Amino acid sequence: MRLLSNKTGFGKVYEAYEQDIPKILKVLRRDRSEDAKVVYLFQKEAKVLNQIHHPGVPFVPQDGYFTYLPKGSTAPLHCIVMEKIDGPNLQQWMQQQGNHPIGEQQAFQWLMQLVDILRRVHHHNYFHRDIKPDNVMLRANGQLVLVDFGAAREMTQTYLAQIGSLGVTTVSSAGYTPPEQEQGQAVPQSDFYALGRTIVYLLTGRSPNDTAMYDPMLNTFNWRSQAPQVSDEFADLLNSLIAPRVIDRPKTALELQERLHRLSHRQWANGDNNTLLSPTSLPAPQQPDADRTPRRLLPRWGTSLQLTGWTWLIVGGAVVAALGLISIGVWRRSRQPLPAASQSTNQPAEPAETQSDALSNTSSTVISPLPVELLQTFIEHSSSINALQLLSDKQRFISASADTTLRLWQINTGEILQTYEGHGVFVNAIALSPDEQTIYSGGADGAIYRWNLVTGEKEGEFLGHQGAVNTLARTPDGQLLVSGASDGDIKLWNTRTGEIIGTLTGHTGAVNALVITDNSQFIVSGGTDRTIRLWDINRRTETQILEGHSSYINAIAVSPDGRNLFSASADQTIRIWNLDTGATVETLTDHTSYINALTLSRDGQTVSSGDADGIVRVWDVNTGELKAVYTGFNMPVDQLIVVSDEQFVTASKENPTIKAWLTAP
Repeated sequence: MRLLSNKTGFGKVYEAYEQDIPKILKVLRRDRSEDAKVVYLFQKEAKVLNQIHHPGVPFVPQDGYFTYLPKGSTAPLHCIVMEKIDGPNLQQWMQQQGNHPIGEQQAFQWLMQLVDILRRVHHHNYFHRDIKPDNVMLRANGQLVLVDFGAAREMTQTYLAQIGSLGVTTVSSAGYTPPEQEQGQAVPQSDFYALGRTIVYLLTGRSPNDTAMYDPMLNTFNWRSQAPQVSDEFADLLNSLIAPRVIDRPKTALELQERLHRLSHRQWANGDNNTLLSPTSLPAPQQPDADRTPRRLLPRWGTSLQLTGWTWLIVGGAVVAALGLISIGVWRRSRQPLPAASQSTNQPAEPAETQSDALSNTSSTVISPLPVELLQTFIEHSSSINALQLLSDKQRFISASADTTLRLWQINTGEILQTYEGHGVFVNAIALSPDEQTIYSGGADGAIYRWNLVTGEKEGEFLGHQGAVNTLARTPDGQLLVSGASDGDIKLWNTRTGEIIGTLTGHTGAVNALVITDNSQFIVSGGTDRTIRLWDINRRTETQILEGHSSYINAIAVSPDGRNLFSASADQTIRIWNLDTGATVETLTDHTSYINALTLSRDGQTVSSGDADGIVRVWDVNTGELKAVYTGFNMPVDQLIVVSDEQFVTASKENPTIKAWLTAP
C-alpha cells in the first residue's frame, strides 16, 4: 500500500494488506541480495520470529519468508511478511514526549516486560544482539515489542567455537553494544547490557554517548546524576546489567527476573512523583518449559503508562516501530497521545463519594485467607489463555488461546469435547448465543468468527475492526453482538447477517472490557484510557463517562438489577459505581496487585476478583462486603470462572495450563 521506510540498512519496509489485514512487508535491497551472509541473516529473522510465540515479538507465519522474481529480472527479491505493530518505537516515543525522562515506576515495569521477552527468546536458544530504543515498540495496550531480529544469533556449540574468529558477524549500535560484542564475541548476557543502556536512556532522556554521561578520555559512564528520581536499589540493578565484564552481569534472564521479583516486593520510598509508591506485582518467575508460552498481549501488566490520545500515533507511526500500540505485529493495545512520560502515576485524589444506603465502606474487613485444592488440570493448549467462558450447565467451559485455537472442555473429567481451528492468530475473546449453540470469537487480527458449538465448524465471519478484538458481548435476545478492540472502537453487529449496524467511538485507548445490561438498553465499556463509558444501544450515543481509576480498566461487571457497576483496574482497586448518578459509591482497596479478572456469579449475588498475586476475593454485590479470600492458586489469576461457591476455574497468561479448584470446606 505504501512505503514506510527506506532508511534501514537492509532494504525497504512497506505497509501491505493480506485481504483487509494490515501487514509489514520487508524487502531486502538488491545490492545486499548478493551477500550470502546478509541473505542468511534476513532469512534467520523470519525463522526466529516464527518460532517464538509471544506478545512481545512480532508474529511471522510459517511461509513468512519468500522470494519473488520481478518481470524481466534475473535475480529474486527476498521478502518477509509479518505482523504490523501500530505504534512508535521508544526512540520516537521519547521524541514525541520532548525527551523528558520517564519515572522509575514506568521504567521498572517496562524492564519487567522486556526481561520476560528475553527469557522467551533465550529459551529458544537465540539472543537478539541489537537491543536499543529503535528496536523496541509500544503496542496500544502497553505491551512492549522487541523487533528487528535480523541480527539474532542461535546459541550452538558451533557458534561458541567460532567466537573470536572471522566466522562471527559483528553487530554494533553505538552506546548500546557491550564491549565483548564490539570484539565479535557476543553472548546472551550481551542482551542485558543493551537492555540496561536502553532503560538508562529512558530514565535520563540522553543518548549513552552524551558527554554529560560518557567521558571518552577516561572511558567512564556515569548516568546517576542525570536520573535523580531513581532509587539506589533500582540503580544498582541497572548497573549490574551494564557492567563492562560479562561475569558481573546476571547469568540468565530467569535470574534477572527473580531479582526483579524480589525488588518488586519491597516498599519503595514515597518521595516524588517518579518513585514507586507500592510494590509492583510481578508473577513469580518460573523455569520455562518446552510446552510453556509466556503471556500474550494484554497481559495486562497494568503499566503505569498513562496513555491518552494514541490515535494520531497509530496513524503516523504505523511502521514496524510500534511498541505500545502494536496489535500483533501490531499494537494489540492501540492508544492515543501520551502525557509526559514523567507524569505521576499516583492515584488521583478520590472524588467526594456518595454512600448509598445499601453499600457501606467495608473494604477494610479482615478476612482470613482460605486455601484451595487442585481438582483438575486441563493441558492441551500450547500458548497462553486469553479468555474463558462457562456454559450454563456448569459442566463445560470454552477457552481461547494465543495458540490460535478455542477448545470446549468437560470440567469434571478434563476431556476436550471440541476444538475450533481457523483463526491463525491469537484468540482474545469469547461470547455465546443465548441458546449456547453458537460461539463468537475475536482475534488479534480484528476478525470475529462464528462457530457451531457442537460440530466445531466455522459458520461465519464478522470483518471490520482495524485492531485486535479484545472483548465480546451479546444482547440477551442474541440479535446483536458487540465487540471492543485495540483501535478504541466498539462495533455492533447483526448476528444473523454479520453486518456492522453501528460503530461507537470515544475511547482514546484500547477497549479491554464491555458488558451489556440485562435490559439491553446500555453497553458499558472500559479501557486503557482509564475511563468507563456508558452507551445507549438504540441511539448509538455515549451517555456517560465515569472517571476515577488511575490505570487501565481490565474488567467490569454490572449487578443484575442494573444499579451498580463494578470495575477492576491495574491501579489495584475495585470501584463500585451508581449507574444512575455516575458517582463512585465505594472504592475497594484490599487487592495489592493488578486486578485482571472480575466475574459475576450465576445468581448475581456475588462478584469474584482475581489478581496478579494469585489471590481471589469474593464480594457481596448488594453490600460491597468482602465475603471470602482464597489463596494457593500458585499463578496469577488472569482468567476466572466461578462454577459455584465451592469451585473455580482459573488460567494465567503466564502459561497455557487451565486449572479447576475446590475451595476448603
